[in-house]
Amino acid sequence: MTRLPSQTARGHEEPFAIQFSVFLANRVGQLHELLEKFAENRLEVLGVSVVDSTDWAVIRIVFADANKARETLKSAELPFTESSVLLIVLPAQDSLSEACSHLLRAEINVHFAYPLTIRTDDSPIMVFHVDDIVTAAHVLSRHGFKLLGYEDLRRTD
Repeated sequence: MTRLPSQTARGHEEPFAIQFSVFLANRVGQLHELLEKFAENRLEVLGVSVVDSTDWAVIRIVFADANKARETLKSAELPFTESSVLLIVLPAQDSLSEACSHLLRAEINVHFAYPLTIRTDDSPIMVFHVDDIVTAAHVLSRHGFKLLGYEDLRRTD
């Protein structure tokens, strides 16, 4: 079986982005303080998801500049992890269901998903964290989905 190379909008071969999971005490104002820290460092937040429990919250974030984000989080001494995620462009109304259908047929589990605040070609972009990112990228690419990578997130002003 021949595998088709996954390509991103700008043509690089690894259509993955970095997501940061930041762990915060579940107290009023913590998210605001975190976002202010990013604003002070001129970090562009492109997507965010908040999952809270009684004591802690996990803030999942995709940035335009992962390296700068990593440095900011380290200098602030905030606990965080990094993981690779897929950024899937959804050009049609049923694209999300179609993407999930292809992943299901390939027996790929979606751990979580959330939208980015940006669009490309006037289409929404979803962040997907899956259990097999390489196979998922190949499956979606083979079915005509455009995947974005970290290089695609940087503005070319």
